[in-house]
Amino acid sequence: MRATLHSSQWLSRDVREVILSPHESLSYRPGQYVSIARTDREPRCYSMARAPSGDNRIALHVRRWPGGSFSDVVMNESRTGDEFDITGPLGTFAFPDGVGPVVMLATGTGVAPFLAMLESALPANASRPITLYWGGRGNEDLYAQDAIGDWMARFQRFRFVPVLSGRGDGYVQDVAAQEMADPANTHVLACGNTRMTDDAFARLVAEAASPVASFASDAFTPATYESGASAAAALGPDSSAQSVVRMHCGGQCLQARAGETVLRTLKAAGLPVMSVCGGKASCGTCLVELDAAWSERVPPCSRTERSLLSCLPDAGPLSRLSCQIRVTQELDGLALRLPSNNPTIKELSV
Repeated sequence: MRATLHSSQWLSRDVREVILSPHESLSYRPGQYVSIARTDREPRCYSMARAPSGDNRIALHVRRWPGGSFSDVVMNESRTGDEFDITGPLGTFAFPDGVGPVVMLATGTGVAPFLAMLESALPANASRPITLYWGGRGNEDLYAQDAIGDWMARFQRFRFVPVLSGRGDGYVQDVAAQEMADPANTHVLACGNTRMTDDAFARLVAEAASPVASFASDAFTPATYESGASAAAALGPDSSAQSVVRMHCGGQCLQARAGETVLRTLKAAGLPVMSVCGGKASCGTCLVELDAAWSERVPPCSRTERSLLSCLPDAGPLSRLSCQIRVTQELDGLALRLPSNNPTIKELSV
């Protein structure tokens, strides 16, 4: 749908809050996100930073990235009344049910979905222990402390722990792990850079003597894509980056360069496939379905990809992440499709 820029304001030296008014009714759960784009730019995904309200507006926190595919538009070009294309709501990141303690781990603008969750969940969970660990370089990076301080004054079981690298506090996941008294009954949510979310999962689940009760994460990186040349360099001097490989998707025949990812090929062809995490196998938005004849011929999943696929409700036995498959001559003729049950993309006619 289309959405109009209602207003925007600086929250910190490099984070801007953008308020959009969708042209149609948009119902979402705190923790979900939307894809947003100008017609001439790559889409980017941002979590809603406020709980739903009656005015049908959504708040997004946009960090300034030098050369960013979307942030430059917001910081330098957009004006009140400008229109954007948005898709959503998307995602299953949500406040956990139950009565056990909740731990939220955030870095940077990864706090955005937690602000929406806390605004909605705190009044209904006043007796439930909830702790927000938020990491930044300095105190000025923790731009939502007024609202957080308000919640701390109103809800005695809510704690806020700032973790500042500039003063040597360490990492949010380490501080949380050290303070966690009852991991087996604790529900952990992590949102921010992939280094934090991956390390938090390893420390609190995969390598923990006593894993936490549940763990959910929403990771992101700036929008970057490897060129054919850089992909070839990653594969080594013997790779054939200029070789053309044929692919078939949704009834279309595509030409791919050996060395690039399937995701890059699909996007270059203009197909409606998304990528939020920048090829880190942490978002699941670039899901594809292999033709059965190719399921054994494509290189197997890495541990990271396999772990994410096991958590995606829309993934099946032929599902793969297109960002994790490198095009080679052995994959000439690869057949796949964009799954119709993936809410981030639309079905293509065969």
